[in-house]
Amino acid sequence: MTDRHVRDSCEIAAGNERRIADASHDLDFPEVPFPSSRILNVVGEALLRKLVRRHHDLLRASEIGDLFSSDEAEYQSAVTKIADFVVESCGGRTDYTMKHGKTCMRVRHFPFDIDETAREIWLSCLWQALEETEWPSAVREEYWNWMEPFSIRMINRRTFRSQPKRYPFDRVKQPQRRAPFAVCPR
Repeated sequence: MTDRHVRDSCEIAAGNERRIADASHDLDFPEVPFPSSRILNVVGEALLRKLVRRHHDLLRASEIGDLFSSDEAEYQSAVTKIADFVVESCGGRTDYTMKHGKTCMRVRHFPFDIDETAREIWLSCLWQALEETEWPSAVREEYWNWMEPFSIRMINRRTFRSQPKRYPFDRVKQPQRRAPFAVCPR
């Protein structure tokens, strides 16, 4: 048996042949352009928090709602924590870092099963929340261009071999017969 044959076969029995598992990677992470303070200057902290609240209320009502606690106090605490992160990332007060330390968002999401479909639901609910909160067009693209690639980094359970679909702002902002990603419940 050649080295190549062992490499390509499904055999796992040890032998004298050199056995190799080909190098691979699970997921390509795109560059994530964090937002500028312009977002906070344009929308203000109250609208940032309103967006996070509406987004998570939609998520909680979606098919991935089980990712959130059914206990109302725990849910409210989680939404506040997420809003603190968003506000700080947009140039606001450092409440998140002061209370929780470095972000390490991917690590913080490991306890939850987040696959490509969950990401698409998350993005769909985010777009709906942007619409419902009347997010200003002047900063909508910058905010989306942060969150869309950022959401790929939250995937921790792969269900597809291909890389996650990308949803550039100019593609999702266009009126379409069908949403380019999974639809969030209304």
